[in-house]
Amino acid sequence: MDDFDFRAVNGFGADGGDANAADLPKFSRQRKPTFSADDILKRLEAMKAERAKWEPMWDKAAEMCSVDSGLFSTDERGRVRQTVFDTTGRNALSCFCSSMKSVIVPTTSRWHRLKPTEPQYDDNEAVKKYLERVTDVLFRMRYAASSNFAAESDLLFNQLGIYGHALWMVDDDIGRGIIYRAIPVKEAYIRRDDNGRLAAVFREYDLPAGEAVKKFGADLRGEVRQAAVHTPDRMFKFLHAVFKRDDYLPAGRDFSGMKYASVHIDMAARRIIRTGGYRTCPYMAPRFLGIAGSSYGDSPALQAFYDMLTANEMGKTILRTGQLQANPPILTGLGLIDANKLGSAGAVIRGGLDSQGKPAAVSMQYGNNLSITVEMQREVRAAIERAFLVPLFQSLTQTKQMTATEVEKRETEKAMLLAPMCERISAEWLSGNIEREIDILSSYGLLDGVPDELLYDGSVAIEFESPAVHLQQSGEITGLYRTMEAAASMAQMNPEVLKSVDMAAALRKIAEYYGVGADIVHLKG
Repeated sequence: MDDFDFRAVNGFGADGGDANAADLPKFSRQRKPTFSADDILKRLEAMKAERAKWEPMWDKAAEMCSVDSGLFSTDERGRVRQTVFDTTGRNALSCFCSSMKSVIVPTTSRWHRLKPTEPQYDDNEAVKKYLERVTDVLFRMRYAASSNFAAESDLLFNQLGIYGHALWMVDDDIGRGIIYRAIPVKEAYIRRDDNGRLAAVFREYDLPAGEAVKKFGADLRGEVRQAAVHTPDRMFKFLHAVFKRDDYLPAGRDFSGMKYASVHIDMAARRIIRTGGYRTCPYMAPRFLGIAGSSYGDSPALQAFYDMLTANEMGKTILRTGQLQANPPILTGLGLIDANKLGSAGAVIRGGLDSQGKPAAVSMQYGNNLSITVEMQREVRAAIERAFLVPLFQSLTQTKQMTATEVEKRETEKAMLLAPMCERISAEWLSGNIEREIDILSSYGLLDGVPDELLYDGSVAIEFESPAVHLQQSGEITGLYRTMEAAASMAQMNPEVLKSVDMAAALRKIAEYYGVGADIVHLKG
């Protein structure tokens, strides 16, 4: 559960967004930025050096798991050069992505809600209904056809599975709502502060000249503007740097009053072409597993890295051995006349028998035991699938007949193993995502009508209700049901026992677990 001040993101703070400084009133442009293009580019070089040590492993892991990694590159003669002979990593990644999405952000159900942090407002009907309305608006905007949340979240989990981290952007598509994007890992350089929180994101990307002019207009140099007229598809390199301001002033009327600076740089010209700011960070960078002292993360693909390389070499060996056993070289004597017909069905081969009636040509025997090699490969493949949590997600489907107690134990075990990853992803991705959404929707006036209680005490909590959270809470709900069953059984002998059970509180707990709204269950106390 993550807290934030509802007043700060509900239109009660400074106005702002990633806008051009020229769009601000004159009094807002009096304060000049305290950073230059050279300063930002020096920071970029340092961030590139930090990331460089991971890039070789990322490239090879992507080659084992993804189709966009030069899998079918060609040699100097134009022939396809195949380098991957085992698809275990790719298949395990597909299972990992779909399963993680189903337990963290399932499309078919609501996976979070908002609630006041002050217990005194838990049963306040006005507060509860308002926060439920806000949640309704969030989910409608999030899963609108033009938002891309569902499609882009697939890419995010794909990157988490391969690289261990991903970059997510929540942007204001002015006039059309919120748009979501999973930024390619190769574009993103990340820096975290001493507390592990995201402090800076530098994104180096290419943009066609035509789109660049539409985005930046007259701020671009002449070469780009001319290319937009004559060769609009010509690519130019830009940098978008978003970082916490060292000179952040909460009462500032210009961009200094925004916590995050936004700077766009023309890389070829080494010149700032746009300066802006954000109240809330537009980028989130979730990690699958954290790595001490690094801004990046560990991933299933990196954990199974050497197993995938081993399985790939085994696949190559098995393919070569199978070919030799199916079509081995032929050993012949010097007197074989029709040696060129060997291997042809129905061929008559003169000299195929010697004077004693023995074959003059025999297959070469290698003595390879293919079954042992296949068994070894099966063990390595199982290790890869374990790294991608495939057996964990399939635990309930592998055994068809289980008692309710066995199912409960399996669910509890799954919750214990998934909890660290799911909690980290929720904290580093979804909490910032929701806060950013509320900031954007508030600027459109879609979240007006805030109850007085939240205006004066605006602390609101994000409570996740995904299947992953339900797995962790299932033991509590199961215990509640069993307690009520025991109480009902004892009440047959002593009805006074039921007075010890607060039925209203129990029903409230069950309703919250299953996501039943305040408009359905009206309980006080």
